[in-house]
Amino acid sequence: MFRKLLLLLVISLSGSVVLPLPQKARAVTPLTLAVIEELRNLVQLVPQNKPQRQARKLDSMIPGDGLSTGKASLAELRFNDGSIARIGQQTVFRFLPKTRNLRLSNGTVLLLIPPGQGQTRVNTPNAAAAIRGSALFVRYDPQTDTTIVGALTNSGIQVQNKNASQNQKLAAGQLIVVVKDKFQGLYDFDLRTFYETSHLVRGLDLARTTGVSHSDPGLASVQAETAEAVATQQPLVGVGVIENLPIFRSATSSGDTSTHQSDRIHNSGMREHFPVENLLNTGQVFSNPVEDDRVKPNSSPGKGNHGNNNSNNGNHGNNNSNNGNHGNNNPSNNNSEKN
Repeated sequence: MFRKLLLLLVISLSGSVVLPLPQKARAVTPLTLAVIEELRNLVQLVPQNKPQRQARKLDSMIPGDGLSTGKASLAELRFNDGSIARIGQQTVFRFLPKTRNLRLSNGTVLLLIPPGQGQTRVNTPNAAAAIRGSALFVRYDPQTDTTIVGALTNSGIQVQNKNASQNQKLAAGQLIVVVKDKFQGLYDFDLRTFYETSHLVRGLDLARTTGVSHSDPGLASVQAETAEAVATQQPLVGVGVIENLPIFRSATSSGDTSTHQSDRIHNSGMREHFPVENLLNTGQVFSNPVEDDRVKPNSSPGKGNHGNNNSNNGNHGNNNSNNGNHGNNNPSNNNSEKN
């Protein structure tokens, strides 16, 4: 009897040892303050429940406040957690109270977020992007209800459509196009060309071409990941490469189809991952297709698939290298809305 009691006691004690310990919750730093560090041309501060006024350098923004920019304008915000937001021309942008949620109603924003601050979420009227640090850009065109999200780092950037029926994880050098309520295109884009041509990243040296890290610790942590992504990306060559896709010159809220260099994010070469016939054939994205845009014939899917919304992506039907048409593909395999 004594032996049985002793055995039960040992089993009981050993069982208590292996019980899982509660995991420490990840720290989340709410966005409580943003300071305007740089601005160019027409930038308007839109305080919550107050009339908007011309923004000034070192103006502070609190949650609920917004910022809008005019044509050929740019603003740079520094948040309380060390994150940086660069806001391109004709953009309407604000951040929400007691969260890490940002709202983009029009235009382009570049976000550089030091790792370890918690998940940051960027919402547009038809999509959302979630990131736990490092770098991405987001663009929204209200004229066509189109969102473009591009990843500059391998930091688990997740994109979903408005009703969350489609989800896609982006690797560095990938961008996704969301038109209305559907994913319409997944592309590889060249990071080196992006950093060389986009004025939205000018002066940040995110590719670390100088070989010197930023003196700012938060920005240096982002720079380490952006530079690594550039160094490890393979050149985009061969079949399936789309040259000068005019997604990034879509109409602004004023109907102007030109894109000022302050927020230019178009690229000289991108590789398509799955069919986007609606983008080019129906004109849903481009109010004014550019005549010199060229699409090389694509008979193979190029790189491997990323995420879970990618299927049958090598079949582009009757490609026309002059007008960018992708044939008669049915993109229904990429739609996963819930009825």
